[in-house]
Amino acid sequence: MRDFDPTRPIHYEGAQGADGEPDPATVDVISRFYPRVQQEYLNPGIAEGADKERAENARWERLLSIAQRTNDNRPVLTSEYAHCMGNALGNFKEYWEEIYSHPRMVGGFIWDWVDQGIYKKLPDGRTMVAYGGDFGDVPNLKAFCFNGVVRSDREITPKYMEVKKVYAPVYLSLKGNSELLVTNHNHHIGMEGYRCLWSISVDGKVKKQGELALPQVEPGSTDTVTLPAVISGFAAPQGSDVRLLVRVVLRNDCTWAKAGHEVSWEQFCLQAGDTASAQLLNKGKLLVEEANDSLLTAKAKGFSVGWNTANGQLVSLCYNGKEMLAQGLYTQAFRAPTDNDKGFGNWLAKDWEQHGLSTPQHVLRSFAHHLRADGALVVEAVTENKYNRGSVVTATVYTVTAQGQVDVMATFTPEGELPELPRLGVSMAITAEYQNFAWYGRGPLDSYPDRKTAETIGLWNGKVAAQYTPYPRPQESGNKEEVRYLRLTDAKGQGIQVEAVGKLFAASALHFTAQDLAGTAHDCDLKPRQEVILNLDAAVLGLGNSSCGPGVLKKYAIEKAPHTLHVRFQKVK
Repeated sequence: MRDFDPTRPIHYEGAQGADGEPDPATVDVISRFYPRVQQEYLNPGIAEGADKERAENARWERLLSIAQRTNDNRPVLTSEYAHCMGNALGNFKEYWEEIYSHPRMVGGFIWDWVDQGIYKKLPDGRTMVAYGGDFGDVPNLKAFCFNGVVRSDREITPKYMEVKKVYAPVYLSLKGNSELLVTNHNHHIGMEGYRCLWSISVDGKVKKQGELALPQVEPGSTDTVTLPAVISGFAAPQGSDVRLLVRVVLRNDCTWAKAGHEVSWEQFCLQAGDTASAQLLNKGKLLVEEANDSLLTAKAKGFSVGWNTANGQLVSLCYNGKEMLAQGLYTQAFRAPTDNDKGFGNWLAKDWEQHGLSTPQHVLRSFAHHLRADGALVVEAVTENKYNRGSVVTATVYTVTAQGQVDVMATFTPEGELPELPRLGVSMAITAEYQNFAWYGRGPLDSYPDRKTAETIGLWNGKVAAQYTPYPRPQESGNKEEVRYLRLTDAKGQGIQVEAVGKLFAASALHFTAQDLAGTAHDCDLKPRQEVILNLDAAVLGLGNSSCGPGVLKKYAIEKAPHTLHVRFQKVK
């Protein structure tokens, strides 16, 4: 090959060394499929502290370890990684933290750019995006043709935005409160083709904005920008959430984008906002009634709330005579399996099915209530979700005031033998008229513990129907991380608000339950419910990469220990 063309470097992933020996000299570049990062991965079924890993993880080499070998100096890359099948691309930023950490690391190739679905006309006139088996083809690999950063129709996905963010040619970071560090990851150009714009928002509203002069940072180098006093000295009311957004955009039109196109950004927290105070005072009179053997109600002017005392669920929440709940609050520890959850070895989805995670038996352990000295109602319910070999016990304390506030503090405790849990939280159904969804948290697209780098903290809004990211094979979708509060409102702007008390929470508002998504094979066959399925989570499992590659990093898993969700419901004012 070199005799034929000595000018081009040779890459062949299959040419690998063994037992730490260098790869054959015939290749100029060392590469591996689907490598691991140096951090610890989740290994379901392996005892804590064991000196081994599941074979599905252990098979993938650690790329940085190869780059750190002293018996070789060739460049190292991953010829395939970050398998983008369905709702995927977990821990992408960790790959690039390692790639930038070592001079021999030169990058990698995502598998792959676009889903390869085929439009198929159905007998009823609808069009579906078809996959393996939909044409009577046997054998087939089902949905394995959907590995793209973008969809088959080239529409973008949350994965696309994560790739854009992590692949940005300019990285930004703060040094103290007065300096901005600018790192140029380009290989051949400086910063002359860019402008740097900034804005400061308070509780989601822009208050100040301007432009910074960029230094001439050489390729591969870092330089410093001194922030003006309008930024470093910005003052906001105590308790407000203050964010600095710095954006790098193209100065002029170029062959691939227009002037003003954003190539990089970073958001910095200048002052973390307060969540709702844990102290809740009652300022009026509540009328508490036990109407029959299975219903407890509390009423005040323009407000009522009710529990089913037979199962411990909060089943009614009314403001001005309008019922908010189509279905009461219940503990939820299941999500519709993603393609990664169903991936190599089918670890997670198979375990969830074997443990009956989607079909728990709900049991009431205890239910009690009393009035506080200030007249607030306190309801304490302990319920249990029983699975095949374990359970999740939920101890919930409700505190109700005459002002219409319902404080919910739910502590979820895993007991017995359980699989790795995909979530710990509560689900409920909000009545159909509340179709407008707003939240203060990461957005505007979906975010998960290990895929949220591209989503900024801010005030976002949209229709509930738009919160579901469509995948040809339906799966978990729509999660929002680091939520401070959310609102569901009707056409008149009236509705319900859920606010964090202390710790922020994760949330989603969809027209599908987890069971709806898990039980449907094709997106075209999903039947949206009229009501809004609202999920509020204390903990959410990361996405990982195991449709082809290593799984979820352990730091993005849910520890089998008590987790608390503390939120407050009230009428939108």
